[in-house]
Amino acid sequence: MRVLIANRGEVAFRIIRTCEELGYTSVLLHSTPDKNTLAYRLADEKFELQGNRASETYLDIQKVVDAAKKTKADFIHPGFGFLSENPDFVEALEKMRLNFVGPDSKAIRMAGNKIHAKELAKSVGVPTVPSYTGTEKNPDKLLKEVQKVGFPCIIKAASGGGGKGMKVVRTENDFFELHDSAKREAKNAFGSDSVFIEKYLERPRHVEVQIFFDRILQGVHLFERECSIQRRHQKIFEETPATTLTQNLRDQLTGAALKIGKAAGYKNAGTVEFLVDNDGKFYFMELNTRLQVEHTVTEATLGLDLVKWQFAIAAGQNLPLKQDQISPRGHALEVRIYAENPEQEFLPSTGQISDLVLPLGPHRRFDFGYGIGDSITPYYDPMIGKVITWAPTRKENLARMKATLNELIIFGVNTNIEFLKKVLDNNHYQENRLSTRFLEEEFPRGFIPQPITKAQRDFAELSRGQPADKSNSTLSYESPWYG
Repeated sequence: MRVLIANRGEVAFRIIRTCEELGYTSVLLHSTPDKNTLAYRLADEKFELQGNRASETYLDIQKVVDAAKKTKADFIHPGFGFLSENPDFVEALEKMRLNFVGPDSKAIRMAGNKIHAKELAKSVGVPTVPSYTGTEKNPDKLLKEVQKVGFPCIIKAASGGGGKGMKVVRTENDFFELHDSAKREAKNAFGSDSVFIEKYLERPRHVEVQIFFDRILQGVHLFERECSIQRRHQKIFEETPATTLTQNLRDQLTGAALKIGKAAGYKNAGTVEFLVDNDGKFYFMELNTRLQVEHTVTEATLGLDLVKWQFAIAAGQNLPLKQDQISPRGHALEVRIYAENPEQEFLPSTGQISDLVLPLGPHRRFDFGYGIGDSITPYYDPMIGKVITWAPTRKENLARMKATLNELIIFGVNTNIEFLKKVLDNNHYQENRLSTRFLEEEFPRGFIPQPITKAQRDFAELSRGQPADKSNSTLSYESPWYG
């Protein structure tokens, strides 16, 4: 089997790992700057799209479809982001009889568009946040509709995710400026400027449910993930289980997620996202029609490879397991490592990674997209990779993650590692007192990281034991554990 990976960075590296285990040939679609990445070095074959920016490479539907034909791909795996939730892209593949690893174009049009998904949720009795999903362009009429929703409100892109195209509006005076800004951002990120408006819940928790459906619409949930720690609507901490949920509320959330997936005629991996308020009421937010960045914590507690499940269902197989055969154990936590400068409002940091030490150990996993000598460019999201840890309990796992981050060394670019450690040390985080406003409330003045200590530098030298060799930079990457 030949798999065209239409993505980059750590998710491309992640898919290559599973291709290797399955004996599939991995064909990496890459832009010109992405020759300096781990995925490029590890892929069996490469296909270059000339250009630097996403708009002229990874987001160009015709170029990606042509690449799939030229490389004679049996499967096209989109990863997450870029074209992974674009129904026009999937429809183009379907017309060419090319196999997309994900739901069909009809399901993506129904569920991937957040406006349509909200209507779908309402139709099956799942609660939704008050909203306006119309397309009114007259400013006075539009403002009246927004006033019905109420302030504060949040403007969201109808297509895509990752915090792009999202703006919180607290007063009428700010509405039109932020509305225009959200539309421009959505257009640049997803190729569509369609947005909608929701009532903004002040301190909810963000809890999501992983679902899978096969070709005969058998569905299972793979339990929930807690994703409340966010910066600018972008998740940076994800964990499972969400330990504050009662079993009754967990059953309601997972049941609602499966109900929505079945109503959408869904196939393959999807994630249903909810907001949960302090009274234990929950509201459907969106259905992401793709693999999630944070799928790793689900893998860690269930002992499963979700990318293998994706390939199996794309090949027409039934679900590998039934619901009563799926049982989580322990606690898993993921943090996202970004090349950014916490001292300057987390502005992206570009440059060459001059040193990198990934501290191996029990129940530590590193999904990274870069090695020593690779460059972080200004063209894409500045995420370097993810660190995932597992332990029997949440308390033990927070300590394990802190120890792992203490030993993680990245030189050459600024990173958010010290900031992540500060969050782990926060009393409210340790006590699981979380909300989507956690960071702005706990760090209202921003963050100034501590300088790297001599002990950390000494650890880097001891861990390497010899001068860095870029050709061996993949040797520090522990294969993901499954169980």
